[in-house]
Amino acid sequence: MFSNVFSKQLKIGLRNRPNIFWTLMFPVLLGTLFYVAFGSIFETYHSEPIKTSVIYETEDAGVKEYINEFLTSLTMNDNKLLDIVEAPVDEMDKMLEDEKINGIITVGKDGRLKLKIASNGNKSTIQENIVTAYNQSADLVEKVAAEHPEKLEEVLAKISDRVSFVNAKDMAGDNKDPYVQYFYNLIAMTTLFAALNSLRIGNNCQANMSAIGARTNASPLKRTVFQLGGFLASYLVQTIIVFIGLAYMIFGLKVKFGGEVPLIFATTALASLLGIALGFMVGNFGSMAVEKKESILVAIILGSCALSGLMMGDMKPMIAEKAPIVNKINPAAVISDSYYCLNMFGTGSRFFTCIIYMAGLSVIFTVVGIMLGRRQSYDSI
Repeated sequence: MFSNVFSKQLKIGLRNRPNIFWTLMFPVLLGTLFYVAFGSIFETYHSEPIKTSVIYETEDAGVKEYINEFLTSLTMNDNKLLDIVEAPVDEMDKMLEDEKINGIITVGKDGRLKLKIASNGNKSTIQENIVTAYNQSADLVEKVAAEHPEKLEEVLAKISDRVSFVNAKDMAGDNKDPYVQYFYNLIAMTTLFAALNSLRIGNNCQANMSAIGARTNASPLKRTVFQLGGFLASYLVQTIIVFIGLAYMIFGLKVKFGGEVPLIFATTALASLLGIALGFMVGNFGSMAVEKKESILVAIILGSCALSGLMMGDMKPMIAEKAPIVNKINPAAVISDSYYCLNMFGTGSRFFTCIIYMAGLSVIFTVVGIMLGRRQSYDSI
């Protein structure tokens, strides 16, 4: 019985032309326009070294020389990563405020580094990772020297290899074009629009909303089986559609998302699940007409994408500075941030935080949708 429901719902999803347009043709057309608008910028964009000032609290000349050599030697594709700007200590805060430098690194008496930045962004993230990587390596060397001095040389060699790997891959990423975020947000919007497909599942289980709902409730088929069959069918259809659009951008337009292609597609599949789960929950909520539920969904999705930076690229950094919690709970922002993390850092803790959030929210939406659907009952059909 489940397979019968699944196959029928699959056919319904494939025949839903308005939904196919929104989740395939619309991103393809908009993605092409983005590429035409930003194509020349992609070809000419080159990252400049990040202007950084250094304050030394230590008087140890050896430490000063070592850290200065470390910071000035960081490179990516034979280009310097940091541009050390010398300035009087009492003027550095003013320079940071005026954006003449992007950050201030303070070298403590214990040899550890601290970073002061004025705002978040790609450059600040790279600086933070440099400081974190250095401090972690310093802590490791100190511990090994105290507990296992015979292994110190081996550890130092491994740290050198790790620093080279971090510079070339994790911190620099494959694509530092600031405009690629528009494609991240476009895919985020596409996956969330999958909700318009799964919206009908809950609506078709309500006897007072449609003839299909009346027949569903009158049949011996369990409502949960009908809902799960429709849910999985919608997810399969939407994932295939979104994959086609994503493949067009990556292999057709040659947009460099900056991460490993299999991971990009896997992340997109999870984001589609989040969109399907959102529509499934809203579809089971209340007895409003399906047109009103669609309007609510569209408002939620477009609002989420607007706050994530689809309409204005600087929106997300502005929100991160004024109300960072919004970016952490906004589905579109989390989805786009997962692609950004794959580009800039690879599969690190920040990426897995995005994945856990999307998976957790998908489970919550799905469970709430099933519970709302099961609570509905009718005196007469």
